[in-house]
Amino acid sequence: HQPQAPQYEPLQPPHHQQAPQQVPSPQMAPPPQMAPPQMAPPQMPLAAPATQAAPSVVNLDKGHVSLRKGDRVSLTKTGAPPMSRVFMGLGWDPAKRGRNIDLDASVIAFDANGRELEIVWFMHKKEFGGAIVHLGDNLTGKGDGDDEVITLDLTAIPPTVMHLAFTINSYSGQKFTDVRNAYARLVDAQSGAELVRFSLSESDRATGVVIAALSRTPQGTWDMRAIGQFANGRTVKKLVKPAVQMLGL
Repeated sequence: HQPQAPQYEPLQPPHHQQAPQQVPSPQMAPPPQMAPPQMAPPQMPLAAPATQAAPSVVNLDKGHVSLRKGDRVSLTKTGAPPMSRVFMGLGWDPAKRGRNIDLDASVIAFDANGRELEIVWFMHKKEFGGAIVHLGDNLTGKGDGDDEVITLDLTAIPPTVMHLAFTINSYSGQKFTDVRNAYARLVDAQSGAELVRFSLSESDRATGVVIAALSRTPQGTWDMRAIGQFANGRTVKKLVKPAVQMLGL
């Protein structure tokens, strides 16, 4: 079984369309050595392979950023203070028949070496003096909007915390693909702008996923990475080791 690639919903306005890719016809093929000089610095050989390049980190200067798996974005904007408050939202539709669907949102805090420091989840709702708070467990998915929310004050998180992994688990055991309208998202709590939205219902027949991570930079700000990798487990504790591997720690 080949897992389907996770689908991140685009965050641009609906009318936005990408410019069509220009494909030159054979007779219009550009002459050789058309690359501008700035694309090939003197110290870099012209024949250097361009594949397997490290993913670039963009900032929020252009507003919403549509993230795909593996993309990174700095939670900063030129001339503005770094983003300080974010929240994780999780939503899904209740079961029409059969047993209730219980999904759980959690955050795992790691140090620089990948050692688990704390987990904020439905069994432990508050940590670091309120810097991370789980606002309550939803057992059925009933209600409009986000069914579970975890808030984070990034300025109050202790400096020993270097990475924060955001996870979702199906505590009741249903596969994500069997749950209607299930999603997870990260949001700038100050502006309300979505940073990333992940469709769980259109993802993989799994019961656990690490959707994204925040990592502290040497400058003290935070970068966000879209992960979207699956691992089975009904509670967040089953995702600690997979999260360490996914973060490369």
